[in-house]
Amino acid sequence: MTIMPGAGAYWFEGNEVGCLILHGFTGTPQNVRPLADYLARRGLTVSVPRIAGHGTTVQDLDATGPGDWLGTAEQALADLRSRCATVFVAGISLGGTYTLELARRHQDLAGVVVMAAPVLDLEALNPVVEDPNRPAAIPAPWATVGVLVNDLGAGGITYLEMPLNALERGMGLIKQVREGLTEVTAPALLIYGDADQIVDKANGPFVLDRIASTDKRLLPLPDSSHELTLDVDRERIMVEVYDFIRARS
Repeated sequence: MTIMPGAGAYWFEGNEVGCLILHGFTGTPQNVRPLADYLARRGLTVSVPRIAGHGTTVQDLDATGPGDWLGTAEQALADLRSRCATVFVAGISLGGTYTLELARRHQDLAGVVVMAAPVLDLEALNPVVEDPNRPAAIPAPWATVGVLVNDLGAGGITYLEMPLNALERGMGLIKQVREGLTEVTAPALLIYGDADQIVDKANGPFVLDRIASTDKRLLPLPDSSHELTLDVDRERIMVEVYDFIRARS
């Protein structure tokens, strides 16, 4: 298995406050590296695993599913817990959906940061997934320049195709996580871009309304699209996430 250049996992050894950061579907740790570096420079221990099936080939991803993806996240969380007294989890896109599931499973987390996470149905993709004659993969919407980010000078390492078997499994996970939102009690910072062309910004208020956390906040970003950690508001996100963690550790 050959990992795409720059797509490997990231670990920075810091203090006893740890943050696990999870990238999204078809993405890689590189897509959240600016946030990871920012937190690491401020002394935190930071782990960004390469989720199973990612950063290699589309075919590898198509052979995986939620059990594999959450398995990667759970192992990384266990490793971080063995090193740190206080642990936060952050995730973007489907990585944010994993984050909500981890919060449901591990109610002692110090806090979670959920960025551009889908919990509502991805209705635009239903016809493709439900087509009995569907191909193995289709071009990803973000293969078009300007869809993932409004900052055209930014770019992540990601597959430019979506494998449909894996996508269908991911859509099943989204439904499962949506049904478990009322079991999420950790402090939560929810960040969504108003200009997101992949995940409807309506997901933000939906999650805010349904999680049981008493400490929760929705941060809408009017100028950002889907890949928030690389887009025009990335520096604000870095500060907001660090302040969220510092205030709760």
